[in-house]
Amino acid sequence: MRRLAILLTLTTSVFAASSTETKDISQAGIQTAFRILQKEYIRSGDLTFDVLNRAALSGLLQRLDFGAELVPRTSEAKSGALTGVQAELLTQQIGYLRPREFTQRETKELEKHLRELVAKKVGHLILDLRSPSPPGNFNDAADMLSLFVPKGEVLFKMKQMGQTTAEVEMNSREPVWTKPLLVLVDDETSNLGETISAVLRQRKQALLIGAPTRGGAVRYETVPVDAEWSLRFARAEVLLEDDSSVFKKGLQPDFAVSMPTSLKRQVYHATDAADVKSSIIDKPRPRFNEAALVANTNPELDSYLKRSAGQALPEDAPKPSDTVLQRAVDLITTRTLFQSAQIDWNRKTPANHEPPARRAIPVTK
Repeated sequence: MRRLAILLTLTTSVFAASSTETKDISQAGIQTAFRILQKEYIRSGDLTFDVLNRAALSGLLQRLDFGAELVPRTSEAKSGALTGVQAELLTQQIGYLRPREFTQRETKELEKHLRELVAKKVGHLILDLRSPSPPGNFNDAADMLSLFVPKGEVLFKMKQMGQTTAEVEMNSREPVWTKPLLVLVDDETSNLGETISAVLRQRKQALLIGAPTRGGAVRYETVPVDAEWSLRFARAEVLLEDDSSVFKKGLQPDFAVSMPTSLKRQVYHATDAADVKSSIIDKPRPRFNEAALVANTNPELDSYLKRSAGQALPEDAPKPSDTVLQRAVDLITTRTLFQSAQIDWNRKTPANHEPPARRAIPVTK
């Protein structure tokens, strides 16, 4: 009986804090409701100790959201997704890099691609941190940040549970990339990706484009609880240089661009085996023009004949488009255009210079 009373106390505490329908009920009232249900409910025999125990754990995990979760032990280490860094030149002046799992090997690969971009004198970089990946090691996050942050600067701080002071992570090397940077984020950005984004944005080294992040910049610890399941929970919180935190708050992008998660995954799947540029450039439908006339062809007639015969055309199934990446490229292109414009705002028009008056044309009958 004592065991049941302790469980009821735990269960009611969880549900009183997590349920919007019971937030105004006192702890004593909730415990009374549980006791009544256990005695008078039409199927009170179903409210066993095991059922209440599982309900308490379920309610607690629901309240903690992504702060704690049960994960199958067979999928703790690997997500099953592709690894490595996807790298591409979108234009002669815009580079694109997307780390997939934020591992030590990918950090070295990222540095290699950055040095290649610097050698080619590429002026802009788009860093795509929207890849869904399992929680990673913050040593890898520090190594990735060191490729962008000046030497001797604070990268981030790590505050352990129960400690009053935080461990400070400093950059001990020279950065590789110091030019303009755009970072793509969304609600699938991992804890390492969110930390990298937060640090670069706070240092005013990058602009964020995409959707708000979920606020999972914490270090997780995974502990087995039985033969099949492990408990993954937040053990340490990431703090920025000014001791601020994004845990449970997330990051609001500087330029918000909405894109369904399902569509983004389609884009990733399509571009894993092809170039990224194909997801931001629309291929125009072939038309009858001067080139076709010289080649003695008529694409429009060919399309009409195929359509009349019930055959599918390429434009019937367009490739998924990455709207977020498109807007990032548009932003860089617009910025470059305005910076290259030579406008003399101080030039003044001479006082005696007047626009020529238009002479009236007489109307003749």
